Amino acid sequence: MDYVPILLVAVHAMSGVFWAGSTGAMANLQGALAEKIFPFQMGSAAAAIIAGIALFAFYRGFSGSTSDWILITGIAAATIALIVQIALILPARGSGEAARPRMAFANRIAAGLLSLTVATMVIAKYF
Repeated sequence: MDYVPILLVAVHAMSGVFWAGSTGAMANLQGALAEKIFPFQMGSAAAAIIAGIALFAFYRGFSGSTSDWILITGIAAATIALIVQIALILPARGSGEAARPRMAFANRIAAGLLSLTVATMVIAKYF
């Protein structure tokens, strides 16, 4: 039995669930605690994206199918969510209460993009 894909799926799913869930929570908490959880979000984001790309590249491959393009849309949405969080939250860290609206805004954008990402993973298998 090949344990690598099992490990990749586990890392991808667990880190992705944490990233998407914590992003949604931070968006709804108006930026409270966003500064403290940000490093953990970025670690889980990196793990989710790397494991997802590895799964796609090594175990699925690109055939140009509709399903592939749907998954690539999800990869792009997740990557943009990561960029938004880094670009808007990282500079605001350490700015106190004044930065909370900016952090909440970044997490709202990222939560929407991550919702799209989850949707692409769910629907890709039907195309």
